[in-house]
Amino acid sequence: MKRFLSTTAIVLTMTGAAFAEAHSEGFGNVAVEQTDFLASDLIGMRIYNSEAEVDAATPVANGAEQEWDDIGEINDIIVSKDGEVTAVILGIGGFLGLGERDVSISMDKIRILNDEDGDRFLVVNTSKEMLEQAPEFERPMMDGEAMEGEAMTETDDNVTVVTNGETETEEMANEVEAETEEMVQDTENAAENLEVETEEMANEVEAESEEMEQEAETMMENAEAETEEAVNEADANTTVITGDETVERELLPRPEVEREGYAAAEADMIQQMSADDLEGSYVYGANDETVGEIDTLLIGDNGQIDRVVINVGGFLGLGEKPVAVTFDELQVLKNVEGDDVRIYIDSTEERLESQPEYQGD
Repeated sequence: MKRFLSTTAIVLTMTGAAFAEAHSEGFGNVAVEQTDFLASDLIGMRIYNSEAEVDAATPVANGAEQEWDDIGEINDIIVSKDGEVTAVILGIGGFLGLGERDVSISMDKIRILNDEDGDRFLVVNTSKEMLEQAPEFERPMMDGEAMEGEAMTETDDNVTVVTNGETETEEMANEVEAETEEMVQDTENAAENLEVETEEMANEVEAESEEMEQEAETMMENAEAETEEAVNEADANTTVITGDETVERELLPRPEVEREGYAAAEADMIQQMSADDLEGSYVYGANDETVGEIDTLLIGDNGQIDRVVINVGGFLGLGEKPVAVTFDELQVLKNVEGDDVRIYIDSTEERLESQPEYQGD
């Protein structure tokens, strides 16, 4: 190994400036085009299935993704030895009603669509049967398998180098074995000492835990009493519970939006909708701009929908801020000829992001 490293150093010294100049091209001067993807953008991105053929050259209408099936997200990508992304590893499951598994999809089967706002979506044209029959992707074994006729490893003097199947470091192996035995003995001694120290610490922690538990119970009782008092004193028209605390804010008026082919859903009809009907739906402003996505429905003591948690902001499911609003601040429109619903709020994304963050009950 030392001979190998020395030879490499001599070659680099002989090539000098010519080597540096020949290899400097392509470093630091590659720009990202507007249509390019970063690998970090692709990984975690959702892939949709469209039963109809799609044209990547034609922008789709805003909200078109609601008509597609969300079949999973990209967990990894496959890059060829030439640097070309040949396929992605898609984690599917929810769309098929099965446990999640990974399948590979060739990049030439994926269409990149843009909507009218410039948002990009990944769409394939397949079927549930094809996805069910697709073999599960198994990652290849990269470690521990010798490459016949080639060197497996070239590292420092403490690692065995195998070239053409012959071991050249028998002496090093003996040294490693002796060092390993010494390390095992040291580890056993350290474990015995640690066991004694751990037992002593455990006794101390147990005593401190009992004391802290008593203090925690007292604090919990005081907090519950203070919370109950604060809730009773809060104005119902200007109070929102964002988790463990009550925050006063100005409630938004319910919007009065009319859209062709849609009618305002009656209150009893809305209360009969299931969480699956509403959770995951986009929330729109009065001008049909997307301001968030419904994450959770919160049910009151009367069994009716009391509040709604909306995820605002973020990109690809990251950086979103949950905000709780009352159900009275939302208007639900239902398609008169189908089951599609559209949910509106008299606010903008920026205004919702300024609301208190919902911490969870």
